[in-house]
Amino acid sequence: MAVEARPELVGKRFLCVSGDDPPEIGDIGRWPWRSGVIRAVNNRDNDHPDLTVYVEFDDQEWEKREWVKVYEDFQLFLLEHQLVWAKRKEGAGGVGAGGGAGGLLQATKAKHIQWPALAFKPVVGKSLLSSVTAVEFLLDQQLDFLSDHSTYQPYQ
Repeated sequence: MAVEARPELVGKRFLCVSGDDPPEIGDIGRWPWRSGVIRAVNNRDNDHPDLTVYVEFDDQEWEKREWVKVYEDFQLFLLEHQLVWAKRKEGAGGVGAGGGAGGLLQATKAKHIQWPALAFKPVVGKSLLSSVTAVEFLLDQQLDFLSDHSTYQPYQ
């Protein structure tokens, strides 16, 4: 039985890219991604044009939470959708390159291992990410962008 997505927004993780100019599609991993947790909302409807959320960014102290307008302040805004098992190339950095769970694996012996991750769904910028699924691995919050849907499966 797959774990169902939670309908409420409060407590969910998010990924976002702000700015006035749309990001270049090229190297999605180099975009200025920020992440965090939603702490409060002004509306429960993700599609409401005035959706404002109170966010706690991962790269700031919790005292610096702020209200942001999802459809005005961001080029891309993605919400945590579901837990998945996602293939992660070990030995290419992150966990497999040094310490951590795959630390004994040599970098020259890259292989794919299924890891638990959060899959994200776009709220803003749906057309930019129509063929890509963003995942954040639970172990170290490393982001990856998967274009092949066979590289992840719902957590069961």
